[in-house]
Amino acid sequence: MLNYENDPLLLENQTANFLISKKKDDLLFLDKNKGILNIFSAFVKMNDFVKKDKIVQPLQTTLYAKISKDLADELNKRCNSTKQVRGLISNYTKKRTNCNVDKWFKLKVFPLIFLRIISKDVNELSRWVLEIDYLTDYLNKSRFYVPKKIDDLLDNKLIYFVGCSVGDGHIDKAGKRWILVDGSSDNRRLEQSRDFIYNLASLLKNYIKTYTISEHKTKYVLNVNNKSLCRFLNFFFSLPYGAKKNVTLKVPLILSYSRNNLEKYFWRGMFDTDGSAVQNHSVDLCSSDKNILKECTDFLKKLSINPKVSMIGVRVNNSDLKTFSHVGFAHPRKQIEFLSSLKQGPKFKVSRIIPGMEKKISSDLYKIHKILRVDNSNNRIRINATEIRRSNLTFDDVKEIIKNNFGYEFKITSKNLHYFKSKKVASFLRSRFIYEPAWKAIEEEEEDQLLISWNDVWRKC
Repeated sequence: MLNYENDPLLLENQTANFLISKKKDDLLFLDKNKGILNIFSAFVKMNDFVKKDKIVQPLQTTLYAKISKDLADELNKRCNSTKQVRGLISNYTKKRTNCNVDKWFKLKVFPLIFLRIISKDVNELSRWVLEIDYLTDYLNKSRFYVPKKIDDLLDNKLIYFVGCSVGDGHIDKAGKRWILVDGSSDNRRLEQSRDFIYNLASLLKNYIKTYTISEHKTKYVLNVNNKSLCRFLNFFFSLPYGAKKNVTLKVPLILSYSRNNLEKYFWRGMFDTDGSAVQNHSVDLCSSDKNILKECTDFLKKLSINPKVSMIGVRVNNSDLKTFSHVGFAHPRKQIEFLSSLKQGPKFKVSRIIPGMEKKISSDLYKIHKILRVDNSNNRIRINATEIRRSNLTFDDVKEIIKNNFGYEFKITSKNLHYFKSKKVASFLRSRFIYEPAWKAIEEEEEDQLLISWNDVWRKC
């Protein structure tokens, strides 16, 4: 007889990331062909039944489903009596219960446990999932309108919200409350934080009906008390309960089921919360989680961006800012700051060979021409550190080639700038290469297009 100890759909703390990585992704679906999600495993957990080796009353801790009238009528026909229902519940939970079955049928609100027990098989349970209106607690107070199919789950707005949650969102240790804070000590910037928080809250309206936004002296706080939302974010997107420092943060592997490019929305949410677009006309993402920094680096490299990586962050350099606009920002303040850099144009130039000069360039010089920069004003030739990181060369390799070809030694400034001055060498390089801006500064029309693209997460359907 099916009970909580032998139910294959009842999981411990496994999340979608774990199931996919272990090739057990069939547990994400009740019907994979139709893309119907496994709501039962997502919202009913083993610790609803046993805590600290003691059997607890799961009907007070697990979740309930408001179902359609047709399904309620079908359940009513299948159950002979209240006694039968209580018996089925007791057999599954291994604990006697005096549940108010009449109230379930009257309100059409049933424990997910009961739907699991009374269904003939997983296929029937998958059909019943589509008859669920919303999930709630045993008091029928909170509501969560859960996505029931994979296509509903892989929504750009939801994935953006998940990115924000991985960045600055937090689920409490009990798994009942989700919170996100944004703020500034500057009044103008604080207003932009307010706009961001209210915009973020608007993304939740398809899933929940109640949340609170509290205003403080230097911050705004978005607070959601909803166990269903917390379990949803934990199971499908692997957001942890409690402190993030105790886990390894990862990009949700469930994004691999999408035919669309949703990963950029995840990273837009991450950069909107844990990122910045101010310092040195660059874009930074700060995190103490080494894995999320690695995954961010890998994502940026797929966009042909070669970021600078440190122990605490990832930096998109000025030369790659235009390419990063593919991701962009939806946070009002960071949009303004990022657009300011895009309007100013790049700080550095790149080189390309003048047509017809290919045969007049030695193989050694060809290796390093993208790494060298020539300053027009003072005939200074310097090494571009960003391009060094893109290449397979080192500073010593470049110095050796310059010494062999031109006889010059590089000087090093206090800011680790490698350079030498020579009018003759500068003129020679200009005769072979064109030095031009790394990208073109944006104008008003392109700015409008970028804003439309970045703000699509706020756009109402």
